[in-house]
Amino acid sequence: MAEQTGQALPPIPSAADVTKGNSQIVIPNGQEPVLGPSSKDMMIGAGALLVLVIIFFFIRISFVNYLIGPSMKRSPNNAGLAGWGLLGGLTFASAIGCAALVSKTYLTLPVIIALSVLSLISFVTALVVAGKK
Repeated sequence: MAEQTGQALPPIPSAADVTKGNSQIVIPNGQEPVLGPSSKDMMIGAGALLVLVIIFFFIRISFVNYLIGPSMKRSPNNAGLAGWGLLGGLTFASAIGCAALVSKTYLTLPVIIALSVLSLISFVTALVVAGKK
């Protein structure tokens, strides 16, 4: 008696199982073909990013006005630069989410690392410049 290891091969279809109208042979392979996103997916991702950038622009204006206001009393140049840093950080962070929304083929490690580093640099710039009087 042979030992059973729990692995079983799929059954081989006989000639009687194959119909004349459908004579395709399916060959399983380890990887599925990678298809890129459709143009509709790209438009949805670009539209989502555009809407987020518009929202972030209004957040930037509010942040700059808060820094210039009577409670913080920062210089307008520093407040403006801190606002642009905040806008850049939020935009780069949301670009990662939009890339995931569009297709997982764009969500590779180099893209994530590059956008994360740019976002982190922008946030650090915003915090450092906002702290100066």
